[in-house]
Amino acid sequence: MLERYLFKSGSFLACLAAALSQHIVDNGLIFSGEQWAMAVDLMQIGVSGLRTSQKQLDVASHNITNVNTPGYSRQVVEQKTDNAQWNGNNYYGTGAYIDNVSRAYDQFAARELTLSTTQLEEANVKQQHLAMLDDFTSKSAVNSVNSMNDFYHSVRSLADNPSDLGSRQTVLEHANQAAVNLNNSHETLTNIRTDVDQQLSVSLERVNALGQELAAVNTSLQQQSSSDGSNDLFDQQRTLINELAKYTQVTVLADKGSLANTVIIGSGDTLVSGVTASQLKLIDGDPDIANKQIALINGNNSKPIKSDTIGGSLGAMLTVRDDVIDKSLDQLGQMAIGFASQMNDLQQQGVDLNGQQGQALFNDINSAKAMSQRALGSSDISVKIDDINQLKLGDYQLVSDASSHTLIDQQGNKTQLETDADGKFFAKVDGLEITINKPATLTVGETETIIIQPLRRGAADISLAMTDPRGLAGHRQLTAIAAESNTGSATITKATAVPDNAAGRYQLQLNAAGDQITVTDLKTNTNVELADNKYSSENGATIAFKTSDTTSIPVMTISANAAANDSFEIELGAQNSQGGNGNFLAMQQVQHQKTMADGKSSVIDVFESLATDVGMLKKNADKLSEVNQLDFDSASERVSNLSGVNLDEEAANLMKFQQSYMASSRIMSVAKETFDTLMRAV
Repeated sequence: MLERYLFKSGSFLACLAAALSQHIVDNGLIFSGEQWAMAVDLMQIGVSGLRTSQKQLDVASHNITNVNTPGYSRQVVEQKTDNAQWNGNNYYGTGAYIDNVSRAYDQFAARELTLSTTQLEEANVKQQHLAMLDDFTSKSAVNSVNSMNDFYHSVRSLADNPSDLGSRQTVLEHANQAAVNLNNSHETLTNIRTDVDQQLSVSLERVNALGQELAAVNTSLQQQSSSDGSNDLFDQQRTLINELAKYTQVTVLADKGSLANTVIIGSGDTLVSGVTASQLKLIDGDPDIANKQIALINGNNSKPIKSDTIGGSLGAMLTVRDDVIDKSLDQLGQMAIGFASQMNDLQQQGVDLNGQQGQALFNDINSAKAMSQRALGSSDISVKIDDINQLKLGDYQLVSDASSHTLIDQQGNKTQLETDADGKFFAKVDGLEITINKPATLTVGETETIIIQPLRRGAADISLAMTDPRGLAGHRQLTAIAAESNTGSATITKATAVPDNAAGRYQLQLNAAGDQITVTDLKTNTNVELADNKYSSENGATIAFKTSDTTSIPVMTISANAAANDSFEIELGAQNSQGGNGNFLAMQQVQHQKTMADGKSSVIDVFESLATDVGMLKKNADKLSEVNQLDFDSASERVSNLSGVNLDEEAANLMKFQQSYMASSRIMSVAKETFDTLMRAV
């Protein structure tokens, strides 16, 4: 009867009292207080031992079962001694009880693991994309350079026999192949950029799902009266946070008075607050709609997130897209524009096989369409490329208000646009001439920002413009050799339709002030009378030989940026010369001439710079990935040592608490035997 009452009721004393009362009623017995206390004490201690051992066995079994559960933290039973009771002249113990079941968890170790997870994922994703770009430069993009070198080699062969139509056709085929390969390289890079945007979109879907799951966990935690019983929910929360840390930098803030946490991503954008989760979405860039941005959507509000602080795989993809892919597109564009521009200039300086002035080999880099496509916005803006040597990589911002227009370059330098003779705003900077043909209508206080990308579409737009091999201009009517002592970067070009009677050898010399020109006929060693001998280092000058008091013949032009005392030796031939190859020789020299990047690079060197930049970035990413892997492994080991389940330890706990349970059961048996002895004694 005693066992039946004992295990049907939750309170040992209540069970025992009920059993004794029933026994007294059944047998008509009366006992003293000491006899009652002896039986109660012994039975209570035994029951407390059973209960604590059972809970210890439950927790050990739970640990063993979850040994392979990701994110599980080993649970530990906090067992304490029950309050002693005063009896006679002493306190006597009354057993033990379970005060709490806690997680083996350290917030600092967990925070370190979360941070190292973000850093490792960022490094790995960056490494993967840079490896793909490195493969692109070594396989796809190198075809563009090889085809350009094939073009130069075919021109060299043509120079040996300038009138051979077969050799001329070969030159055109190589020129076309160079343009096509540049087109293909641009398309490949653009596709890689599109793939990055698609990966960003897929990643954001998972981030949003993680936000919803964390909000659901917060809901469950808020339903808990205390942290007791919430260990598995806390583990689930930490697992979700560590997965979220792969995508972005995560900061977790504990809410006062609640078990729910606030989850912040990046540099301070709240993804989860209490039981509410915001959404992340890719939105069109402004004003460049192709430059997708990540925005935090909260209700009807959309807030763009700074890409340089978001971290994780999202930050890595944005960095590779904006800093590496876009720069590579600009470098390809710079190479294509430099190649086409120099070939076209040389063509137009020469005479073709029909005795006509040479025409452009490639499409015009300054066509109306090309100039308008370089400005992204609603305003009508033309961006003309004046000097390929001064071109710089990157975007410009044109900020306009109701009364002024300011151009901001990649370093933040500002240039105020001025008005020309037609009343249009314009500016000349970095080899560009930017003209606002029709500004947007803005009210006071309203502003508009236009993004200018002078090089981005260069490789996409290049195409062969010539189909007739006879149109290749091999004869060079004017050859200009700059003196080695020159400190300026000016070039000499022939004027249109120079008559044959102007042929000869000349020396062009700037004075010590750099503002006047002298031309000497080297055959007669006399100065040539010029229509105007003034020179401007900003605009250059057109040199015309006087034929009478009222007439003159434009012969050549000298570009801007000549320095004081610069001189050039010029050979001016007849307009038509059968078999002339001077222009072909000049074309092949472009292969190695430092005509770009402020005289530091040739067209081929631009590609070498691209390949070197990507290769160095990949090498650094490889090293950074290795370092971050070591940091992650170290942080994981610290968390595992603290929170991980040790099967040997748990197996030993099973045996220990099983023995404890059996011993407590023996106490119960002794208590029963003692109680039975008391019953028989009366």
